[in-house]
Amino acid sequence: MNNEQIVQVMGSSYPDATRAEMTRRLCELLGISPEKLAELQAMLHRLESVETRCQTVVQRCATLENVIRMVCCPANQLFSAITGDNFSHQNQVNMTTPVPGLGGDYVDDYPVTPGKKIRLTQASRPGYAPVSFMVALNLANGGTNFLDIAVTLYVTTDPKSQGEKLGSEYRGFQFFNNEGIPTPVPMPLYKNLPLTIGTMNYLMIELHHQGAANNLVSAFAAAHVNAQAWYAACGLDSRSCS
Repeated sequence: MNNEQIVQVMGSSYPDATRAEMTRRLCELLGISPEKLAELQAMLHRLESVETRCQTVVQRCATLENVIRMVCCPANQLFSAITGDNFSHQNQVNMTTPVPGLGGDYVDDYPVTPGKKIRLTQASRPGYAPVSFMVALNLANGGTNFLDIAVTLYVTTDPKSQGEKLGSEYRGFQFFNNEGIPTPVPMPLYKNLPLTIGTMNYLMIELHHQGAANNLVSAFAAAHVNAQAWYAACGLDSRSCS
């Protein structure tokens, strides 16, 4: 029986008795037992499965190599490792810079009189994931009418544009405890996931004086960042690109 005949026998449909006899003759020809033949057939199926998995691994490795090339290419890096290291200890992103030239009810700087608004933005920096934020308000005449100050968060690529609103509209009193001490508020989730502020984004806060008395003399706003987790995710090891 030649190879072509063996293939025909193994691939054809015969009664069980005939197949058993053919299998016996094949085993005699090969000098192995039927049990060993069954093991060889099982090994063949496993080898086919392993081959498929190996092909998948090779494809994934090729993809990872391309990703590593992109990450390690200086032309694709927004910031050097030195810049990233400089932010490794910064657990707070201040939003204290007034955005001028918005017009309408917006003022360019303090004080914010009743009926007016002011927008405060962060400085440009590498992207981050804020976990909470806080606002401290200073009203004229020792005022405590924090309820009159509407607080809204925005994220944008241009401080002078409206951007996307984040979360709900807050009121100034929500950022103080019963003793009048500023207290952080959890950062709102975006589509039920923690919010990420990209490198090209700006996190801004808008303060709208909706009361009738006591100018808003000054304010301080900041987003809190888990610096340790940030550096673990973003810290660059130059040796990985060598």
